[in-house]
Parts: sequence; C-alpha cells; structure tokens
Amino acid sequence: MKTQKKTEKTADDEALRTQLQIEWQDHFQTRAQSWRTIQISGALVLGLVGADIKFNEIWVTTTIGILLILTSLSSVAVTLRHWRIQIGIFRRIYRIEELLGLLNSLGEGHSPGTYSKFDVINPKRPYVPVFIIRIHIIITVFTVFYILARWIKPEWFSNL
Repeated sequence: MKTQKKTEKTADDEALRTQLQIEWQDHFQTRAQSWRTIQISGALVLGLVGADIKFNEIWVTTTIGILLILTSLSSVAVTLRHWRIQIGIFRRIYRIEELLGLLNSLGEGHSPGTYSKFDVINPKRPYVPVFIIRIHIIITVFTVFYILARWIKPEWFSNL
C-alpha cells in the first residue's frame, strides 16, 4: 500500500514539474513577444527618418509617423496585457514550487504582486514591462515632435 501511495505522489510531482516547465515556457514566449514590439517600433523609427530623407515629402513622413504612433500605442496595450498574463504565470509558478517543496530549498521566494499603470512613472519600479512601455512612450514622443518639427520648421529638413 505504501508503494502505491509513493507512486501516486511521484506521478503528481511529475505532473507538477511538467506544468512548471510549461509555465516557464509561457513566460519566455510572452516576454519575447513584448520585446518584439520594441524591434518593430524601432524599425519603423528608422523607416520614418529614412523615408523623410529619401522622399522629403511631408505627407509621406506624416503618414509613416501616424502609423508609428499607432504601432507604439498598440504595443503599450500588448505589453500591459502581457504584464497581466505574466503575473498569473508567476502566481502559478510560485504555487507549483510551493507544492513541490522547492521554495524551502531555493529560498523564501515571493508571490508576485499587482501592478499599476502609474508604475511607468515610478522610478522604483524597474520591471521589464515598465521598461518596454517607457521605450514606447519615448518613441511616441519622438515621433510627435519629429512630425511637428517637420510641419512647423520645414527649413530644418531642407538639407536632408
């Protein structure tokens, strides 16, 4: 009878370890998608400046700039969604590690807390999603100023 109980526990442990591996894979996939949004926005910034230099047409620059702003704002929404997903992932990881008895052997650990959209302006919150959102805000502000400068002071761009 004791052998059967041990086998059941081992099967449960194995299922938990498999679930733990899946949760970590989900975390890495979600994080990779969030980083990809910066790559896309960065490429569009290069496209904005490059198209402005090549075509020197204010309407082309404005159109690409508007697309870039929409992309950055959408990327912020994606990152916020991924942040919520990752909090759930880390809560599940914490619970699984607790059930497997890993927290005592690895250290105390802590369950992830919640977040606020105001964390973006809080320098004491150095989380990766906050960093990614800050980068998108910088890209959006740059784009707005670039388009405004293009319309207000076109002579600055006449030698491009």
